[in-house]
Amino acid sequence: MCNELKQTFASARWLAWERITRDGTHFLGRGVILANTLDYPSCGLNVEKTRIAFRMAYSIFDKIAYFLNSGLGLGMREGRVSFQKFWHEKDDGPLRERISTSRNWPLRGLYWLSKDLFEEGMKDSTDPEARALAELRNHLEHKYVKVREYSLPVQSYDPFHDTYAYAISRSDLECRTLRLLQLAKPALIYLTLAMHREEQGRAKDNEHLPAPIYYDTLSDNWKR
Repeated sequence: MCNELKQTFASARWLAWERITRDGTHFLGRGVILANTLDYPSCGLNVEKTRIAFRMAYSIFDKIAYFLNSGLGLGMREGRVSFQKFWHEKDDGPLRERISTSRNWPLRGLYWLSKDLFEEGMKDSTDPEARALAELRNHLEHKYVKVREYSLPVQSYDPFHDTYAYAISRSDLECRTLRLLQLAKPALIYLTLAMHREEQGRAKDNEHLPAPIYYDTLSDNWKR
């Protein structure tokens, strides 16, 4: 699973970089008939790359919770595991004793990083942008996000206001994607260090001598 998490992060970062550094119409979009809705719609492969990068980056956090649920033996139901709910027995309950009493400092660092993301029912996020990130993720996954070339000033009249859509400018979508990537990188580092610390503690408590397993690395030629 560490392989998948690292590859997901690297792929999301690459897609975001491609969008930011490359411009112009991709041949994939030629001949695709799209309506001009007169509200400066932003369409094309570059926009889709940003959408995909955002969704991939956000998914990393729930996968980290899934990893830790098994690695720490917490026994949470799989359907309830998420990066926000993972830390508490109940949504409005205290921090899990397994975590609050832990001297695994990378794990605690991961807990404080989790407060930079927002989820309905979890009201104590420390990042003012966290609610916007969660809302955008929800619309990208389940609803409709309208990406525009430009954003309108706050409180300005919008003749094309669409209550059915979550409207966002291309630049804002890119900024929020980069914000997620900035959070995902330290989250993966904390995860690696936390599990290393966990294994060290288990080795000390084990009266038997553990047998290590050594792995080689995948050749770049196999990553096709």
